[in-house]
Amino acid sequence: MISMLLAIVLFVASAIYFAYTRLDSNIQSQDIDIYLDRESEELEPYKPGEDVNFLILGSDVRAGEADIDGAGQSGDVVGMRSDTTMLAHISADRSRVEIISIPRDTLVDIPSCRLPDGTWTSPKSQAIFNSAFSIGGQTNDVGAAAACTIRTVEDMTGLFIDGFVVVDFASFQQFVDALGGVEMCFEEDLADSMAGLNVAAGCQTLDGEQALAFARARKGIGDGSDIGRMQRQQDLVLAIAEDALSRNILTDLPALYRLVDAVSQSIVTDAQLGNIDTLASLANSIRGVSTDDMFLMTMPWDPAGARVLPAAEGELLWEALLDDVPLNTIFDEDGEVKPPEDPSATPSTADETQEAE
Repeated sequence: MISMLLAIVLFVASAIYFAYTRLDSNIQSQDIDIYLDRESEELEPYKPGEDVNFLILGSDVRAGEADIDGAGQSGDVVGMRSDTTMLAHISADRSRVEIISIPRDTLVDIPSCRLPDGTWTSPKSQAIFNSAFSIGGQTNDVGAAAACTIRTVEDMTGLFIDGFVVVDFASFQQFVDALGGVEMCFEEDLADSMAGLNVAAGCQTLDGEQALAFARARKGIGDGSDIGRMQRQQDLVLAIAEDALSRNILTDLPALYRLVDAVSQSIVTDAQLGNIDTLASLANSIRGVSTDDMFLMTMPWDPAGARVLPAAEGELLWEALLDDVPLNTIFDEDGEVKPPEDPSATPSTADETQEAE
């Protein structure tokens, strides 16, 4: 589910010009300004020349086609819940995309959130992060659910969040199937009966159902943690981007139309991102971004029993995003802070060391 927005911003632009009317009517968007209580000058996101931050929210609500396992019909899963949250950052010069996974079990302070009836919820201290979506969405309003999550992230990070995209289970499956599947390679057999995952070792093309199972799988794989699952989801995002680029989706107009049509019918966005003109402009501005220009990591965290807490190193992350500094200059591929350069190593001594090696 987390890869849906990535597909939009990378691949939607070319299809917009020959399917404008249909796609514009397909996109479900919600104006959430009233829920965010912002100043008027803050209400114009996605400006050219400015960096962009938005949330990718994977909803595990069980309703309609999204009730993939019957848990909604049986009453085992009720209400609006977020399964995955990623903070996507597009640099001001549109040269890179950075995606940060936020553990759903992170203990955070959730601010008071406005509901559709005009009332405000009570703030909560040290609550589980993904409960913000449920608190805002207690009346089954996706926009209010997303807005409460945005307010929580803004309080935690100090960043301005421009908007959101919400994707559910059914829409993710539709997207992967419209893409023609995604190729991934596994060193060992993977199985998780709760997620419906059962794939053999080796390289193979996952269909929508298998890709969703891989994205959801947690028990019996790796250490069984949500942190491990987020790493696998990040691998899935990159695999989808690589597959789409290698298949020349941008030049295969019928395939591109099927992909964009599936995406546009199955997501909910903020009003600005849901506008075709805004979406086309943003997509076109980053068409030169490749997977080499993408950096994915998990928010630094400290263990807290069965939960986690934001780690002190997270302040470096939020400051870098605020200043639009490339994250790969601060963090390594595992999301660990890189050691500082040795100030005593002058260029001459560094060259001598390299020659000696």
